[in-house]
Amino acid sequence: MKLFLGIDVGGTKCAVSVARVGGGIHILDKIKFPSEAHEGPDAMIERIIAAANLLLTRNTLSFYDFEAAGISCGGPLDSKNGRVMSPPNLPGWDNIPLTQMLERRFGIPCFLQNDANACALVEWKIGAGRGADNMIFLTMGTGMGAGIISGGRLITGACDLTGEAGHIRLTQEGPEGYGKYGSFEGWCSGGGIEKMVKAYTDSRLSLGKEPAWRKDGHISADARLLNEYACSGDPDALCLFECIGEKLGHALAILTDTLNPEKIVIGSIFQRAESFIRPSMEKALKAEALPLAYDHLSILPAETGEELGDYAAIMTAVYALDIDPMQKTEEDNANVLLHFEKLFIKYPHLLSIREALMASYILIRDAYASGGKLLVCGNGGSCADSEHIVGELMKGFYLKRRITDDPSSILSHLQGALPAIALTGHPSLSTAFANDEDAAYTYAQQAYGYGRKGDVLLGISTSGNAENVRNAVLTAKAIGMKTIALTGGNGGVLKDIADVSIIVPGTCPADVQENHLPVYHALCAMLEARFFEA
Repeated sequence: MKLFLGIDVGGTKCAVSVARVGGGIHILDKIKFPSEAHEGPDAMIERIIAAANLLLTRNTLSFYDFEAAGISCGGPLDSKNGRVMSPPNLPGWDNIPLTQMLERRFGIPCFLQNDANACALVEWKIGAGRGADNMIFLTMGTGMGAGIISGGRLITGACDLTGEAGHIRLTQEGPEGYGKYGSFEGWCSGGGIEKMVKAYTDSRLSLGKEPAWRKDGHISADARLLNEYACSGDPDALCLFECIGEKLGHALAILTDTLNPEKIVIGSIFQRAESFIRPSMEKALKAEALPLAYDHLSILPAETGEELGDYAAIMTAVYALDIDPMQKTEEDNANVLLHFEKLFIKYPHLLSIREALMASYILIRDAYASGGKLLVCGNGGSCADSEHIVGELMKGFYLKRRITDDPSSILSHLQGALPAIALTGHPSLSTAFANDEDAAYTYAQQAYGYGRKGDVLLGISTSGNAENVRNAVLTAKAIGMKTIALTGGNGGVLKDIADVSIIVPGTCPADVQENHLPVYHALCAMLEARFFEA
């Protein structure tokens, strides 16, 4: 087992996380807080250290349990010497020896990496870029940064400025980004898109034509709002995305002809609005790029989702120590991994939950190995799923789990059990508590009564917003249990409070529940193989 500490330093927020590495990166616990960048580096660093100490306390760990700490931060940096060199979003951070300061306090190796480079490492090692020796990752978020993998290694350049692709000028005029009008960042980043939408809105109004977002009370629109209007078929939003895609294609052609990558992986805005951006992007890219380079290239959305920043910080240390994060742990036998891989072969649309499923398995596995148990709860169809899961764990699923071969023993009629309790099947308790107190805390009361530190609670909600499931998760965490959310859509409130969130595709409850079934079947099969396979 390898534990790592991750520190994601940003201009608006910071996050400190604890992760287990093996068979992927599995975030075990996290604390995030506003950056308060105006306080300066000393105050922020003390808050980072306090968050790290709190994580260790509530997980009964010490710094001696960790291999290293990784730090992901916006540039410019001197990553080789661990110094932060005056990033525009961190005023006062001028030549700050961050790794040295944290090594002195933590007593473990600390490594620093530009956030775009760190995200590139994540997508290369465990995301959409896996298997490629030549890959480019583009952030396409608030700004436009790049991380470049060439010949199987990260390229940083003479002073850590490789990958500042947002500074490429695409047109002589256009929205400003990265201090330059008409730049790649101006046309294709979140900040640039807001400026583009404002200019477009003013142009339409001058013609007496009001875009839909103005009619709805929005002065302008950001990339998220623009995507919502495009989803509804709004012609103005679709027109803007066509322009964004064209400019993205031109920039990708420059990168393709220069670096000849196998894959270009794009995050954030491209992940959300790919269907509106890709057609014009592909048209411009194919027209501009060298044909042979284009034929050997794939453009892919990033796979690692909302936890990319946490993964990036951890990956900074993992890469520095030359550790393969996908190497399986010794504790996971071949049949565990067989059930795991079978799920994604049969249901490739579930690939986005790969890391979360393995992290969930590890939490429950460790609880069972320590004599703990699993509590499960949900409403409606998720109530039935809770009972279903308990049935698969408490008796044989694929295996018979014989306790003894002695036919004269009473135990010969029984099977090995993985202790699990559905909080959904206790009507006397539930109705009495609901009558006397608040029904929204019925599951929470049972979590408090049944749960112990080291147990795991699995809360199932198709939206991630079920109030009684939320209260159960918060109660479980308060008494020292680990928590898993099995949800859909955007994960709802559960994704922000559970230790691990498995968020399957779908927004309609029926579609989400249909995806939940193979996921928890795989999870039950993996646990059975771990504890009962010869």
